[in-house]
Amino acid sequence: MNAMEKVAWTELSVSLVALVLVAFLYPWLGDGATGAFGLMGLLGFSVLFLRQRGKEVVVDERDRDIEQRATRIGVNVAWMTLFMSLAAIVMWSSFTDRDSVSLGVLNWLIWIQFALCFAIKGFVSVKSYRDQQHAA
Repeated sequence: MNAMEKVAWTELSVSLVALVLVAFLYPWLGDGATGAFGLMGLLGFSVLFLRQRGKEVVVDERDRDIEQRATRIGVNVAWMTLFMSLAAIVMWSSFTDRDSVSLGVLNWLIWIQFALCFAIKGFVSVKSYRDQQHAA
């Protein structure tokens, strides 16, 4: 497993753990469960996998291609989910004769999209690495 695949596994696992923990804590803490998204800060430690050791190549062209593709897909999925969620929320608010959307709902949307972006990015990267043909 190379360094970028370790980064991908880290992104996928941290994002999924944060989402599951938030879903688990929500019945008890309500909006306070968004604090569990603080686990996403652990993603910053994934750069430790990218430290160069001697003259070893850490990231090559294939890794960069996979990273760019995964980032593009992750951002696009999160963006479209956010866009559709905002459209649905505005329509629901209009249907229920409310003139505004609460800041709490918008806060939840932002955090969920952030976690979703990294989860999808990590999933696409892991899948790309696992689907590749390796030399015998």
